[in-house]
Amino acid sequence: MEQTTSTETQHAQHAQHAQHTPHIAHLSDVHLLESRPGWSGAGYAFQLRFVSFGRRLDADERRERLLRNLVAARKMDAKHVVISGDLTEMGTDVQFESLGEVLDASGIDPDRFVLVPGNHDAYSDGEAFRRALAGPLARWKAGAATTPGKIVDRGDVCFLPLDVSVHQAVTRSGGVLDGASAAALEARLADPALRRKATIVVAHHPPYGEGPKVWQWIDAMRGGERIMSLLERFENVHVLHGHLHRATTRTIVGTRSNVFGAPAVVEGPVDQTRVRTYELRSGVLESTGIWAA
Repeated sequence: MEQTTSTETQHAQHAQHAQHTPHIAHLSDVHLLESRPGWSGAGYAFQLRFVSFGRRLDADERRERLLRNLVAARKMDAKHVVISGDLTEMGTDVQFESLGEVLDASGIDPDRFVLVPGNHDAYSDGEAFRRALAGPLARWKAGAATTPGKIVDRGDVCFLPLDVSVHQAVTRSGGVLDGASAAALEARLADPALRRKATIVVAHHPPYGEGPKVWQWIDAMRGGERIMSLLERFENVHVLHGHLHRATTRTIVGTRSNVFGAPAVVEGPVDQTRVRTYELRSGVLESTGIWAA
């Protein structure tokens, strides 16, 4: 299977986007912190500093970054807003409460969101995201990853949100596509009804590994090769992901399918947005750049 990979530059400015309404606004890697005291103790503080290495531990700044990007998505009137994981830094209940507060403050209809967790969202325990969907994120549950094979049908496009997060030590950052989830995903893609519209799989990790094998063991999605195989077999299926903290595009040669990664909201200048946008053109999903106003 031949593939090509490229990193996109932040070339799409406000004036360009003002001329049209993008179909999808894609954000990722938010890494929210507690807006009020949550977990405490030396062990938690050490883990938090470890996973936040190179990033300021400023809860207000991170909330501001996310809100600024969501406001940009609202102003461009994107039909769908995808946030592809690492919603929080450690996956604590208080951090998910903070996420709910910012999503609410954005003024965007909850039914326009698609949410999946990332590896950071499972560091506290393996049930944090599910608890959040029954609590502070309940209004956003309809578009969130819950059960294997879930379809979020938005009329012109179908999203299949995947939870590939797994509870693990902070020294690892990988994900897992287990057998049940892979089988459910394949069954959905084989449904003739889905072939009449663009289908978008949303997961935190890209379905391919990068770097040496030992690094992939630490950082990649185990089972991701099954998604890459499905992209070859089924027409007009795309993947939106995060995790790499940069905008990437990988085209599946000989198909109309692509794998798109978004830059990290938590990085870059505080006053700059990092929303990747996409259009549906002749039923095919195409990237239209980065909103970097």
